[in-house]
Order: sequence, then C-alpha cells, then structure tokens
Amino acid sequence: MKDPFSIYDSPHKEKRRRVHSLDFEESSFAEAENPEEYAASPIPSKGIAAALCILLIIFGALFGRLAYLQISKGKFYAALARGNNTRVQEILAPRGIIYDSQGTPLVQNVPSFELVVTPVDLPKNYEDEIAALSKFMGFDANVLAAQIKKYGRNTFQPISAVQDVPRDAALAFETRQAEFPGFAIEDNPVRNYLNSLIFSHLLGYTGKINDSELAANPNSGYLLDDYIGKNGLEYSYEKYLRGIDGEKQVEVDALGKVRSALGEIPPQNGDNLYLNVDAGLQTFLYNDIVAKNGNKKAAAVAVDPQTGQVLALVSVPGYDDNLFARGISETDYAKLENDPNHPLFDRAISGLYPPGSTIKPVIASAGLQEGVINENTKILDNGDLVVGGYNFHGWKPGGLGLMDVRSAIAMSSDIYFYTVGGGQQKLGISGLGIERLAKYDYLFGMGQKLGIDLPGEAAGVIGSPEWRKEHYSDPAKQAWYLGDTYHESIGQGDMEVTPLQDIMWTAAVANGGTLYRPYVVNKVVDNKGNVVLQNKPQVIRSGFIDPKNIQIVRQGMRQTVLSGTAQSLKSLPITSAGKTGTAQFDSANPMAAHAWFTAFAPYENPQIAIVVLIEAGGEGFSAAEPIVKDTLQWWAQNRYLK
Repeated sequence: MKDPFSIYDSPHKEKRRRVHSLDFEESSFAEAENPEEYAASPIPSKGIAAALCILLIIFGALFGRLAYLQISKGKFYAALARGNNTRVQEILAPRGIIYDSQGTPLVQNVPSFELVVTPVDLPKNYEDEIAALSKFMGFDANVLAAQIKKYGRNTFQPISAVQDVPRDAALAFETRQAEFPGFAIEDNPVRNYLNSLIFSHLLGYTGKINDSELAANPNSGYLLDDYIGKNGLEYSYEKYLRGIDGEKQVEVDALGKVRSALGEIPPQNGDNLYLNVDAGLQTFLYNDIVAKNGNKKAAAVAVDPQTGQVLALVSVPGYDDNLFARGISETDYAKLENDPNHPLFDRAISGLYPPGSTIKPVIASAGLQEGVINENTKILDNGDLVVGGYNFHGWKPGGLGLMDVRSAIAMSSDIYFYTVGGGQQKLGISGLGIERLAKYDYLFGMGQKLGIDLPGEAAGVIGSPEWRKEHYSDPAKQAWYLGDTYHESIGQGDMEVTPLQDIMWTAAVANGGTLYRPYVVNKVVDNKGNVVLQNKPQVIRSGFIDPKNIQIVRQGMRQTVLSGTAQSLKSLPITSAGKTGTAQFDSANPMAAHAWFTAFAPYENPQIAIVVLIEAGGEGFSAAEPIVKDTLQWWAQNRYLK
C-alpha cells in the first residue's frame, strides 16, 4: 500500500523514496487523485474552508468571553461567589417586664438602632474602611479593630460598633452602606427604665456582654453583641428575664447585605417579674428623703415583718440606669465614678454603718433572755457611768433618771444599756459580756448575709476579740477592753450593719421573734401566664427569744412613740412603735453622726416595718424620724386604710 504522505514521480516507473512530507490536508487531496486506491467521494475545498472559519469564530468568541470573566471581572465574580450564600441571623429576644406589687410596669423594651460589623464580610484591607466609617458614625476605630482581631476575621457573629444610633444617622448610613461592606444597622430591643433615679439600685441595668461574662456562661448561647443583666434584679433574675432568641435565614450578597429573607423563627420574650415592692411607696419615700435631705447620701428599706417581703428599697442618690442600657459613654461613666456621693453604691444593702441606739431593742431582748435584767430592773441614769477611772457619758447631760427596760428603750438611755451589756459592779449586774452580745447580734441577723435576692449584699461586722485578732496584726489593736463592750452595747465601736439588717431585726421584734429572709420578687410568670417561680417566706431562725421577752421590748418601742423620743408619730392615723438612733462615726468629731429611725405599724398587728438612714445627718429624731412619719402617713392613707 502506498504511503499517502509521500509523492512519487509516476505510477509506471520504479517507486522512489519520499521527497517531502505533507500535512493532513495535503495528503487527503493527494490520495483523492487516485480513485483506484480510495473510493470516498471528494469534498469541495470551498466548503472545508467555510467550516473552518465558523469554528474559528465560535472558539474565538468563547475564549474572549472566558478571558473577560477570568481577567477583567475575575475578582468581582470570585467575591460574589463567596458572598452570595444563605446565613442564619439571630433575632435578640425582648427581655421580660418587671412589675411592682400593684401591676405597674417599671421597665419597657424599646427599639434601638445599633451599628454592627460581621468580620467575615469585611474586605481584606478593612482598616481604611473602619477609619472612614468611624469619622462618619463617631466611634473609636482602634477599639473596634482590636475587637475584630480578637474574635477573628472568620466569625459570622456580629460585633457591636455603636449602640443607640440616632435615627438620622442610621438613615444616613443606609444610603452609604455599599461603601462599608460588612457593616449593617440592626434594630434591637433595649431597656427603658421608668423613674430611673428612684428604682436604679433595685432594678439595676443591662449592658453588652463582656469577655468574662461570656466565659462564665459558655453553654448559654450568648452572642458577642448580646445584652445581659449587670446589676440589681436584672442580674439576679437574668435566666428568667433573658428570653429565647429567634432566628431568620437570609441570603446575603458579597457585601454582607441582606438580599432576601428565606424563613424566620420568632424570638420568645423573657419571663415577667412581679415584685413585692410597691412603686407608690418607693416613690414617696425617695422623694421625701430628697425633699428633706437634698441629694445627699441616704438609704431606706421597708418590709412586711410577717413575711420578709421587701416593700421598698431606696438608695440616695440614684443614677440613670438608662445610660448603661444604651451604652454609657466614657464621659458619663467618669462623672458617676468621680461623684463624691457615689451614686452607683447601693447603701441599702451594701452600706456599713454603726447602728447606734437602734440596736437597743436587740440588747434588751438578750438581757431579758439571759436573765441579766428583768422587766422590773431599774437603773439610775444620771448622765455618766464611771468605770476604772473612765467616764462613759449618756446622750443627755444630767441624765434621764430612774429607768426600767421599757422606759430605757423609749428614752434611749445609754447608761441603762451600758449596764446591760458590760455590767455595773455597784448594782451587782454583771452584764452580758462581749461573747453573749456577739451571740445575740448574730441571732438577730448581724454579721451575715441575709440572702436577699439582689447582688452586692454586705455581711457587716460584729465586733469581738476574735474579730480583732483576725483583722489586726498589732497586739495593741487586738486587745479588747471593757470599754469596747460598753460601746458595742449602744451600737458603737467595731460593729457595722447595713440598713437591710437593721430593718430585719426590727421586723423580728415586731412579729414576735422570727427572723425572715428578705426578698424582693414575689413571682415569675411566663408569657402564657404560667407561674414558673413563686418565692415564699423563708425563716432564717426563730424561737431564740421567749415571746414574753419580745413583748416587753415591743412595749418599750411603743412607749418611744407615746412618751419617748418619737412622739411625733402619735398623730398618725395608725398605731406605731419605733426607735431612734444617732451613731457617731468620727472619733475626732463627736458631732459627726449618722441619723437613724426605725419603726413598725400597726403596733397590734404589724404590716410594715421601715428604717431610714441619713449619712452624717445628725440626730435621728430630727433627720430620719420625720421621713418615717411621712411615709407611714402615706402608707396608712393609700394602702392600709383604703
């Protein structure tokens, strides 16, 4: 067979060797000239050329389009391919509402615009973008950049950049959002606290969750831009108030902007709190303190002595907890921190003060229970007790005269209670001594946390030789003297109590000898009306004082109103009993004193017990007593007698 890729001189001559090789097309034409060797029909040369041209045009167009897509628009479509996907976005759940005992809401959930950034949607060089946006929206670019670096560029969780964005600024951002890929405006529910100054310490506030809080709640589903209770009831009842976040599935583009919503699971609101606190009582008490004392430091607590339910809890000055809920500025926080009156400090449950004469009902109960005195024991108050060459003065120069335990409570005789606590040798009264004083102080709730359902409660201090040894290394400071026992017998010296502790031992006297755990929240109710938590009265201890002895002390507190240091309360439309207190706190200035007054009403069947403390207020009867009187007047007219 002939080689179709070679040419020969003649078919009749001797076969010669190939002169040159042809390409595929040439060989096809050459072989076609020999019909004997090839039977296929010949193809016209013009048709082949046309087909080749068409093929070249088609392949050229495809190659050109491919080059355009890969080279000219390669980056755009690569980003689009990465960015156009479905994503699940969290919908923050509104928190539960907090109501007072009358059903009045104390908080609201209101919509608030928030600028957030989703790191995974940021461009490669995002620092310039953040810098430009920070000037436009007014946030610290360095802080946000550090946050992005900390949580990583690949996180899908939004990070808060600016809270409480004004509506105009939010709309302005929307018009320029394409310039800032990865950023978006979210509409999140935030707290609005009603009458914030009055209820700030009670309710507390919410704020953006921080790293330590995230670490403390690893499996609770909190997000980087979530809100969490920071203080007060918002903190204590966080697990109820929080609610369950919803979800929505969306399609986003390369810039992270939502293009379409594909589905949604709505959020579930948090559970609602119903308090024992009466907003009307709390408001009146706060306003009366401010009206009489200005915005100076003070505290007040009112409870139901039969249950331990907290009816009012006030700390002055208050603060605007809305500042925290909406993202407090450094300037506003510095003002609060540097305020000499320390408005962030909850004096009602955390403040520690010498109780002064408000402790005398406790000392009287202990003296009667231990048999150191009885209801007929009389001691002469001549204004001065001299022991070992030292003088222990009473509050009234010249003395109050002959006192029994009831009149000693009513007139607040220091000499009488010096004797009950530390003894008086010439009368043959040995006194309780510091060990028994400390024992009964503890039984009545001092030196311990009472377990109120609020954060920050202080335990206080019961002065004793053991306490001094634990707190002082200097032997001279560790020494305990009889004079220290005398001072503790009238609520001075080392001992320190909170206003909450003061009112709870007053309540124990009022109810006949039971110390209850104080509690603020009555119940927690879900959105379907189901009670998911019902708080009930809890007895800390009872039976440690004979009812007969407690009744004697109660009678002494009643005499305080009828013929003693609190006769202004006689004009009330209900019966009452009380005890004044003036507690010195500066040894260099004997005139520097905290003003106390504690009371309960009605006397026969107490339904309310109340204490007021005015820091550095002077005499209890002049600074604190009028506020208690006004508040009991309001309560009698608006609650008890209504």
